[in-house]
Amino acid sequence: MRDIYDPPPARVTLDPPSTPPLSWTGRDLLWLLLLVGLCLLAAGWSWTFEPMMWPTVLLGGLFVALESWFSALTYLHRHPDSREGSHGRIFLAAVAPWAVGLGLATALMVGLFAATDWMRF
Repeated sequence: MRDIYDPPPARVTLDPPSTPPLSWTGRDLLWLLLLVGLCLLAAGWSWTFEPMMWPTVLLGGLFVALESWFSALTYLHRHPDSREGSHGRIFLAAVAPWAVGLGLATALMVGLFAATDWMRF
């Protein structure tokens, strides 16, 4: 006899469920181009005051852009009814945590560079 402390073994399927491939539209690609363009602008801007910082900004920014883009596409793939009106908000919601975190990190780095230049270490 089985009870709550001795449950019967659960059936485990070994085959993962089939999922259709992720698809995107031209508008989705425009969002990706916008994110990559912002990364290039940020890298160019960072090069103007610290030449060694642009590769880090570019690499980190491209990682953020691709990760956020794929996160938004996955959400839109799982919730096709939200594709009509809130397309831009979904992409911005996917990139907002990264933008805040990396923005604060970049501000700290620039502040430390400025402080060391001002103090003449």
